[in-house]
Amino acid sequence: MKRSAWADPWLIGLLLLAAALLLIGLKNGRLWQDEAETAVLGRNVLWYGYPRAFDGINWVNPALPQQRGYAWTYHTWLPIYLAAGSFYLLGENSFSARLPFALIGLAAVWLAYRLFRWLTGEIWVARLAVGMMVTSVPFLLHMRQCRYYAPALFFTLWSVWAYWRFLERERRPAAGGEADSASRSRWGGLELVAALNLLFHSDHGAFLPVVSALILHLAWSRPTARQIRRGLSVLGLVLATTVPWMIYLKAWQHQGSFSWKELSHHLQFYFRQINRFLVPIPFWLVAVIGWRRLFQWAFGTMGTAQRTAWKLVGLLLGIGLAFLVLVPQQRHFRYLIFLVPWLLLAQAALLACLFRFRRWAAALALTLLLILTDLIHYSGASILAARIPAVRARLSSPAVKIRSLPLEYLTELKRPYRGPMDGVVELLEREGKPGDSVKIPYEELTLIFYCPWLLVEPLRRQEDFSRETFPDWVILRRDWLPSGFWESPYYRRIKARYRPIVLDAPDIPWQNRPDPGYHRFKKDTQAPPVVVFRRTQG
Repeated sequence: MKRSAWADPWLIGLLLLAAALLLIGLKNGRLWQDEAETAVLGRNVLWYGYPRAFDGINWVNPALPQQRGYAWTYHTWLPIYLAAGSFYLLGENSFSARLPFALIGLAAVWLAYRLFRWLTGEIWVARLAVGMMVTSVPFLLHMRQCRYYAPALFFTLWSVWAYWRFLERERRPAAGGEADSASRSRWGGLELVAALNLLFHSDHGAFLPVVSALILHLAWSRPTARQIRRGLSVLGLVLATTVPWMIYLKAWQHQGSFSWKELSHHLQFYFRQINRFLVPIPFWLVAVIGWRRLFQWAFGTMGTAQRTAWKLVGLLLGIGLAFLVLVPQQRHFRYLIFLVPWLLLAQAALLACLFRFRRWAAALALTLLLILTDLIHYSGASILAARIPAVRARLSSPAVKIRSLPLEYLTELKRPYRGPMDGVVELLEREGKPGDSVKIPYEELTLIFYCPWLLVEPLRRQEDFSRETFPDWVILRRDWLPSGFWESPYYRRIKARYRPIVLDAPDIPWQNRPDPGYHRFKKDTQAPPVVVFRRTQG
């Protein structure tokens, strides 16, 4: 790179835009269950020095396995310590819980620009890719969460950056001679070890496919004997520093049992999620096949370094997606988050082909459509399909609307969202008292974070809510109640002993998840209200 990346005014503009979109309104809306889990464990770090699942009053997911001293082992610890550090400096609230992760997301924008520009040698590809990152609502939503998503994405980028630096140093000895070259290579290897360790401690689910992709890429690059020796040294250090933690954290507990049915469901799910919210796969397949000369010429002009870089991108995407389809027990959009920059980089390279052939109007129009609407991703095909009678008859809602997630996101920043736990927490902060006992079928961790003076009844399974106990408060969340609860004698006894309080808060499944297929950008006015029961009899 001949000029400093900071000399590019596009980067400055994108960073300013990203800062505004990531930092405005961080305090709006209480933490939902998964965020609250990280936050509660972060607070326990301040009290006990490590992520402890039991604070002497309340439990964090008592059904999950733990180590001695109630040590949390279901996730890696770095995000928890980030939350703890923020609480130490800024106090415990929604803003301080989310701030370090939003700042890491902002740093990821800067690092992605530098890395993409270096890998591809194309300033416009880097600009387009980072521009789509900054305006990608799924990216923004996940970076604003008190959760592992931002560190996993950032340290994936840094691991690739460190690997590429390590590879380049091994290829081109320093001008100062062999000794200087060895010194630089050694420090490059240590940087790679550090980056991969930080990735592991952010999300071992991202660590495994990233390490696999780097190993295969090095093998594919026809390494010299020296590169093999240094690569094995780096791998040995990485394994020595992560395998003990894998064993301690029981990393295999997230693995599901293999079946062709589940594999098919995973594959279909991730195809739909990528196609609808990130990169319109069928559209690009048709475009590449239809204008293959254009794309072949553009990619055919790449030098050896760029071809090597695109092999790395292909391995990261291929192995990452294969891992998500074959290994984890569950499937969620958030598992994709460490691959989002690489998917958008591939799309940016395809768009750059149009700009390179001076198809300015078409390229600009296509870029704006991809960024601002879901017309190409989803709604356009759905509108066309709805015109077919056989398809329309199977649609739950034949009226398909074109959505603009960026505009909906701006609406949420302008008018704070209100979810079910906003109303519940406000009520208990106003009318609850220290020592009060509470029973809630889900998002109990949100209560534990905002009202630590409450005794929240621990439930190991959803069915445990039907166990007849009569705490001071009973909070009903319709989507999480056991089957048959409304007709049960237990519910009749609750109605007899408690006074119902109807809240100005919608009774929907989650306070608000970042998954773009679910996320609520404004209060759901169609949902029934949350009902809280306060005990009036013994």
